[in-house]
Amino acid sequence: MKKKTATFINGQVGDCGGLRTFLGFAPAHLLYAYSFVDVLNEGTGEGYQRPRNVAHSRGFKDYIHKSKVSTIPLTFNLRGKSGKDWQVDIQNNSTGYARLMLNNGTKPLAQVDCQHRLGELGDSDIPLAFMAFIGLDLRTEMALFNIINSKAKGLSSSLTDYHESNLLKNLADDAPHLYIARRLNDDSGSPWHRLIRYGGKTNSGLKRRTSFRMIQQTISRFLNDIDDERLGDVDSIYMLIAEYWWAIRRLFESDWLNHRKSLLTKGIGLYSLMRLLPYLLRSHEYKLRTRDDFYDVLKPLATKIDWSSKGMFSGIGGQAGAHEVLQYLKESCCDENTIS
Repeated sequence: MKKKTATFINGQVGDCGGLRTFLGFAPAHLLYAYSFVDVLNEGTGEGYQRPRNVAHSRGFKDYIHKSKVSTIPLTFNLRGKSGKDWQVDIQNNSTGYARLMLNNGTKPLAQVDCQHRLGELGDSDIPLAFMAFIGLDLRTEMALFNIINSKAKGLSSSLTDYHESNLLKNLADDAPHLYIARRLNDDSGSPWHRLIRYGGKTNSGLKRRTSFRMIQQTISRFLNDIDDERLGDVDSIYMLIAEYWWAIRRLFESDWLNHRKSLLTKGIGLYSLMRLLPYLLRSHEYKLRTRDDFYDVLKPLATKIDWSSKGMFSGIGGQAGAHEVLQYLKESCCDENTIS
């Protein structure tokens, strides 16, 4: 008996918005076998999705096997080479009736919006509706993923921020806060190098200290609070922020190294310290530039601030809490008569 070399699924081709799409039905195990999840690898920057939540997938498996239940169509993108890995043949132009061919041994269906639903159904015969965009480039696929999932419950806001930073053509001009936050994580000369979570899969051994969402928000607030014309272009501002954090890292080395038991790189620390920076720059007439400059100014904090999780700022949170800590930082490192 001749071995089957491909799987064929009948369906229909049409436009979904402005993009060509194949609509069809297939058993879950078949869709599972021919598809893959492109999870973001924070070490290499490849991929764009969050890791799968196994509990979420198992919950969906229990749900979909109950009687009289359903789900919206699973969403894929046909990647790879048309005619080799896959092919869509239109059988009737007037009705859009078509047949999708999936070559055995390939996984051309990129899971755009379905990884948690499909993740535990590799052995299931349950029939599912699906739609597959036809041969989108990776950039467009990522943009669709971001639009579909930007408001999804449980999806990391850092991950959608990360996608936005990849999709903007001129990141430094269009979103300088994202540009600086990305550079803090990606630049080997940064104190934050590879210590910021994007929401993907991190390499083992790396201990991320904060999220991309949190750090870009603190930078955005800083840019709104400061006279950037006195600081130069976005790269100059990046260097200033990096030097500032090098000084903080040196001053509070124990907190930096034992970050799990410290509030230094948690929300309260990040927000208050970044809000302190504009004040320091103004009060020193924008002359602070190097890590040594910042260290000298911040040095009085070394004996006055306890960042430990059970220390002086424990139980303080939110914007009001950050403002309270900010005032204490000002009083502790500056002449009270100059506080504004």
